[in-house]
Amino acid sequence: MTQATKTVLRVGLDLGTNTTVFQVNRNGERVRYERDVVPTIVGYSKAGILPGILPRDADRLFGDEAVSHRLHLNLQWPLREGAVDDMNCCRDFLGHIRACIDPEEECEIWAVWGAPANASSEKIKLMRACAAGLFDRVIVIPEPFLAAMGLRDETRLSEPDYVDPTRHSLLVDIGAGTTDSCLVQGFSPTPDDQISHPVAGDAVDKALGDRIRRRWPDLVLSRVTVTQLKERYSWVGSARREAKIQLFADGRPRIIDIAAMVRESCEILVPVIADGIKTLLRRCDSDSVVPILQNVILCGGGSAIPGLAELVQQTLRGDGYENAICRTPPDYRRLVALGAVKIAENVRDDQWQIPI
Repeated sequence: MTQATKTVLRVGLDLGTNTTVFQVNRNGERVRYERDVVPTIVGYSKAGILPGILPRDADRLFGDEAVSHRLHLNLQWPLREGAVDDMNCCRDFLGHIRACIDPEEECEIWAVWGAPANASSEKIKLMRACAAGLFDRVIVIPEPFLAAMGLRDETRLSEPDYVDPTRHSLLVDIGAGTTDSCLVQGFSPTPDDQISHPVAGDAVDKALGDRIRRRWPDLVLSRVTVTQLKERYSWVGSARREAKIQLFADGRPRIIDIAAMVRESCEILVPVIADGIKTLLRRCDSDSVVPILQNVILCGGGSAIPGLAELVQQTLRGDGYENAICRTPPDYRRLVALGAVKIAENVRDDQWQIPI
């Protein structure tokens, strides 16, 4: 098949510090994949691994497979705080994502790619460089704006009571590396409409790991284990939860309750989110403050923390923002990728960039 006859897959890509999501359009139709959410992690085989230990005797594994076989791998994360941290690792991971999207290598892939709010030109340039030779065309757009596009229901735009999230809203995308807040008022956001803060899911993991180690210094927990504990037991607010787990210290089992530690760790996000919202509201025209304040949308992996939207809303109202309404949409995980593929479907061919 020659280059000129290749089918173009238009892809929405949310390359996250912890999780990557993709959505694909082929010839005007959405393509459904058995798995479109992949942990952003690469595992390289340890020296001296015997044949038959790792699947396919592979020298590197990705995503869930890397996590499952982590005892025999050196785990690496391609991104930190939403930006490329290890270019070679990132290219390896993107090669895996490309293979997931087009395993037969029959198509060109044109991807709209989300970036943290106010990402520097240097960081965006590095993201494009990682895509060179793997993706044929790319466009990089702020993630919170893509989330608003993903949330938008185009079939309801003519309804008088429909609240369009791209018209008057404030999106807070809580990822692993950064918490990004963005005003969306009917057009692509400017740098003044966006704030990015490095306190996000990874910071919660670190806080939880530090608390556990201070309380039980003889426990040895891997980064993956701490993240899994947070994702399973996360919560904030006043409703008491139980998180009794069995861990091993000096080779012996021990039952511990980490519920309070998980809550305290997760709640470090609340002032970051609330302060970002208040900062952006101060930049708004006074006539738009109330409709925006009534449409604060939390998305990204961190928005799944039970009670988080309610606690942020309570915090804002306690600070005098009585009209504050915060919510988390049902499919928070795919919003950025869904918004990205919507844009990919409508961008003119001459607006795409060749990654170099």
